[in-house]
Amino acid sequence: MRAGRLNTPTDILYLGPDLHVYTLDWVWTNITAKDATDAPMATGLRSPAKVEVRAWWDARLLQGRYLRAEGRLLYLDGVRDVTGQRAELVMTATELVGEQGEFRPLDGVPLACRVHLTFDAPYRDDMGQTTEYRTRAEVALVEVGRAQPDDQLLVGGQIYNVIAYADESDDGIVRGLWLDPVG
Repeated sequence: MRAGRLNTPTDILYLGPDLHVYTLDWVWTNITAKDATDAPMATGLRSPAKVEVRAWWDARLLQGRYLRAEGRLLYLDGVRDVTGQRAELVMTATELVGEQGEFRPLDGVPLACRVHLTFDAPYRDDMGQTTEYRTRAEVALVEVGRAQPDDQLLVGGQIYNVIAYADESDDGIVRGLWLDPVG
């Protein structure tokens, strides 16, 4: 790898057990699309297109960490030492995409975040039957922590109250929420 190709300053982020995000440091990287073909549109916060990130070897670049560069947020799915000599790393990442929003916790400071909204998402009861259609959002834990009922999201000028956690949607990276528009 030539050092001239590492042209993007990138923050290394870590989501602690207390769900606070910590910036460990920054490194120079090269970020490129990994898929050679057109990827389908995102149906959630995760983009279906994988991203390849290259960097000089750094012990802080581990699977499960996050990278933030030029307004992009990447989750590291895999990290590989290319030479086995601790010289160069190639990482496969999932990009978290969505509309710009603002998370407004009931007790706390508003935070900028990415939000993927699905309107008229089927809401199922305990028996698995669709009982109504609601607005569903996906947010990144690294940006908002574990959003709870009575928190709010501001997306596209519309305020939404968080009314419930979407069951079984929190995988440690993304959390699904049921929303109710205000006004």
